[in-house]
Formats: sequence, C-alpha cells, structure tokens
Amino acid sequence: MKANITRRDFLNGVALGAAAATAAAPFSALAMSSIEATSASYYPPLLNGMRGSHEGSFEVAHALAWRGEKPSQYKTLDEHYDLVVVGAGISGLAAAYLYRKQKGPDAKILILDNHDDFGGHAKRNEFQVDGKMLLAFGGSVNLEQAAMSPAAYQLLEEIGVEFEALQDAVAPDYLLANAVADFGYYLDENVYGDSRIVVGPWGLALTGEGDYRSLIAALELPARDEELLISLVEGDKDYLADVPLEEKEVYLRNHSYADFLYKKVGMSRLGGKLSEPWAQAMFGVGIESVSVAEGFYLGCPGIQAVGLPDDYTQANEDVDPETYRSPLFPDGNASVARLFVRKLIPETAPGNTMQDLVTARFDYSQLDRKAANVRVRLNSTVVNVANRGSEAVDVSYVSGGEALQVRGKHCILAGYNGMIPHLCPELPEAQKQHLAYGVKVPFIWANVVLKSGAAVKKGGASVYQCPGSFFPLVAHAPPVSLGGYRSSERPNDPMVIFMGHMPAPEGDGTQSGRDLCRLGRHKLYSTPFADYENEIRKQLTGMFGQYGFDPDRDIGAITINRWSHGYAYEYMELFDPKWKEGEAPHELGRQPIGNISIANSDSEAHAYVQAAIDAAVRAVGEVVG
Repeated sequence: MKANITRRDFLNGVALGAAAATAAAPFSALAMSSIEATSASYYPPLLNGMRGSHEGSFEVAHALAWRGEKPSQYKTLDEHYDLVVVGAGISGLAAAYLYRKQKGPDAKILILDNHDDFGGHAKRNEFQVDGKMLLAFGGSVNLEQAAMSPAAYQLLEEIGVEFEALQDAVAPDYLLANAVADFGYYLDENVYGDSRIVVGPWGLALTGEGDYRSLIAALELPARDEELLISLVEGDKDYLADVPLEEKEVYLRNHSYADFLYKKVGMSRLGGKLSEPWAQAMFGVGIESVSVAEGFYLGCPGIQAVGLPDDYTQANEDVDPETYRSPLFPDGNASVARLFVRKLIPETAPGNTMQDLVTARFDYSQLDRKAANVRVRLNSTVVNVANRGSEAVDVSYVSGGEALQVRGKHCILAGYNGMIPHLCPELPEAQKQHLAYGVKVPFIWANVVLKSGAAVKKGGASVYQCPGSFFPLVAHAPPVSLGGYRSSERPNDPMVIFMGHMPAPEGDGTQSGRDLCRLGRHKLYSTPFADYENEIRKQLTGMFGQYGFDPDRDIGAITINRWSHGYAYEYMELFDPKWKEGEAPHELGRQPIGNISIANSDSEAHAYVQAAIDAAVRAVGEVVG
C-alpha cells in the first residue's frame, strides 16, 4: 500500500459492538463535536478515507436501534423554532426551503443531521491535485428530468438549476447522463479466462441496432452463449413458446430474469452475468432477484424473443430523444443540496447561479449562527421526537457527547423510515411496521484520484459495466465543465475514477430482495478500508494495466462513500405484493402524527431526487395546511 493514500480504517462489526457495549455511555465520544463545525477550516468535502456512513455518524443511532439505549436526561436549550427538520438531505433541505417560502423569512428553522456534512446521499467529494480542483459524486448522481413531477422541476429551477445549460455542460457520450451513449464491457480474467475491454453502442446493439453481431463476437464468449445472445437480440425464436400468450405477462412478472436465461434460453452463467451490472446498480441485487419484466425494463436483451405482440415490443418513434438524457453536476446532486443551503443561508457561499456555485468553497461556520433564522446543525444524532400537547414537539439529540433538547411548533422527519419507529415511540404499532417494511439498498461509491489519466483514457470509454467484478460499475467522474470548473480533458491531466460496489449477495431462492439488502448492509459494516483499497488496485490494474496503468504510481487518494443505509427500497415484482393505491407500506407509514410529519424518498418508495422533493412538498403541505 502507498503510504500517501489517506485512509481511516473502519472497525468491523464485532469490534464495533464490543466498543459500544463497553463504553461508559455509547452516546459520549464517537460523534464529532459540533464545536468543530464553527471553525473556518472545517470543510468536509475534502476529507478522504471512509466517508458516507463515517465514524461518528452512526454509533449513537445504532445504540438506540440495536439495543434501545438513549440518554435518560437532556439539557434543554433556550431555543424555540417554528420547524425542526431531522435530516439535512435533499428532502430535509427542500422542506426547510418550502416552509420558509410559505411562512416568510422570519420563520425560525433548525435542521439537524447526524453526519459531518449536509446533503445526505447527495455527497460532494472534492480533491485538490497540483492546484487543480477535481470533483466527483459520492452518492446521488443525476437529475431524471423527464420523470420529474411539475412541482419538483419547478422547485429545482427556482433554486437555480438551469436544465438546458446543465445538459449542454456534460459530454454527450457519458452514459450516466445519456442512456443511449456508448459504453465498455470489461470482462475479468478471473471470470472469463482473460481480461478484455469491448467498447461500443451496447445500448442499441442489445436491441438489435447496428452491427451487433460483430460487437457481440468481440466479447469472445463461449460459442453457445454468443449464439444465444444473438438469438435474444434478433428475436428469431420464442423462448416462451410453451407459455400460452394470455399467461406470458404472468410469467414475465413472476420469474426471475436469471431463471429465464438459464432455464428457458439455456445460457450459461458467463453469458447471463453480462446483464447483471445494471440490475445491481438499480436494485442493489443480481438478476436472480429481478423479474424478467424488470430485466427488460433495464434494457436486458430478450423482449423480442418471448412471443409478445408487436405493440409490446416495438419502439415508440414519438419518444423525445431528450427522454434518455439526465443532466448532472460535476459533483452529482451535491450541487442541488448546496443550492438549497445557499438559498437558506446566503452567508455560506458567494454568488447566485449554478455556474458560480460549482467551485464555491462553503463557509461551514455560517451554518449554525445564533442570530440566524435558519440553522443547520451537523454531527447531531436525533434520538427522540415527541409531541407535547397539540402545539409543540420536543426533539432530543446527541452532539459531541451531550444530550440536548430543543422545541419546535412542528417537526418534519427527513431521515429514513427505518429509524422513525425508534425515534417516535408514540407511533401506533401498525404504522411502525409499515415504516420498517422497506430496507435501504446498501452500496459503496468509491472515488479514486489518479495523478494522470493517460492509461485509463486509452480504454476508450468513460463508463464500463464489469460483470462478475467486485465493482460492477466503473466510470470517469462526470465530464462536466460548468462555470469556472473544467473536467479533465488532456490525456495526462489528473482525474477521478468512480467505482460502484453493491454488497448484497447472490440470492439462493429463499431470500427476498429485502433479506439480501440486510445481508449486504452487515457486510459493509464488517469490511475495512484496506479491503476496498485492495480490490480497487486489483481491478483497475486488470482493466487498464494493458495500457500502462500502475497503481503505485498513479493512485493519489481514495475516498470510499459507504452507504449501508443507501437508496430507498423500490418494490420488486418477485417479492412484494401489488398493493392498491393508498395501501402500500410507504403510504401507510408516512401518515403524520400530531405535529410530526415525514418527508424522505422512502416515503415515496422511489430512490430519486424528485421523490425526495415530492415528499417534502407533501410534508410541508401537512404542516402548513
């Protein structure tokens, strides 16, 4: 290991449990003191090592959720608010912004968050290499513009997102911003016999467009798999010929895509794994846990080869090509969080456009000023929220080892659903069960700083799907040039490589998607930083060593964004009932109780920025009437 890579190794699950059990008070020492956030040098985006669910952000919450431990007494602060928001992610920030918009600039608002930075999953990773700023996303990635509600779209425009300009700022061939762009397949020698990269218009090829036969041949799959993959693309055979037409939809929604490939088509696991990276990225699990219909929705091949009528399978010629584009900032949706914070607390950063926001260094000492009407208090883990009569809510939290309490007229819980039953004992038991139903999808988003991108850029693509590899997704950091920020352009420029790892294990047929997410979450807790670093070095060498990549020479820093409680759970056809409108767990769980409302992407069962904003719109509507 190179000594110049900053790392903060993480205790494994057993050690963590022992440490918490033996501490004099589990709330006392592990959270970063809130006093540190008042320092002018406090700037979390520049921190490397283990981020996301970092040390100090989860210990107090785990003591509560795992063992029911929380302080018995709190120091009541002389602070009274119109609204207390628990969670400084997109939902919480949007809720604060909307509440102030309706109640006026004199509304007093406190936002509490357990992390050392705001934004939640919309995490900014910032690096300085030889005087050059490099940016990358540490969680939430892009803006699904075509899927947004009018309210979400309007609010984002209102805070400064210029969608057309943002679209023009990103390289058009970047798959994470343009779903029909070219990408590369990387086949690892440990799975496929020897390492190779094949770049091309795969999204179109797998639907039968262009010279797909030559592209598939370049993968050098076993002959039978190559033949079957071409057959799936061309649709020359109905692999569900034994299923009556009227029963085909039932089959597609009740059988896994893996079952279809291996049992109906006859493909081997080597061929089947080609379809897995995108399923893992979207659902956090493999193709054995995704229905055939969901697989087709993700772009997996075969929709032409199951005997469906043409009106099911023909492309809609009227679809606007912009539908496939999702604009993004150089730091992903961290810029959305920063736009909200600057609107709420203008003293944090100069400027008033998205262009001047990108390179702005936020002054975190301005987040929690006594005289301010809006305050963001980091490193503060909420442990209890309780209605006090009909006109107040007491919010108790731990910060820097102190047990503190503030009072608000209203409270919006904008963390995640799984913690709410522990925070609000007064909730009805049935509602607690609804809130606990969804299990957050765990994942690792790693960003690797390269002192020179020369070898990596010879690979020929900016995004790679890597079936069977530890990191199924590998990509250049967003090639977005906006305002004063310029992405890496020349071959020898330093750059950032993004690598995505989904820890949920392969399902054995008895486990639901939620079971697998729980197992993946525990795996993240027990994996130290050094293991991730080893996998990064090994995979990047396997991919780009043929072009001269040397991890000892080229890697400058690694940031691991660990999200053990990651994206909102989206219902899966193989495991979840099809509830009637208004009767799904997320809908029943999000009901307000007294002066407490709920706003998060979990409450929409949808892991996207627009869902987080829609939830905030709903919750603020409940609060203000």
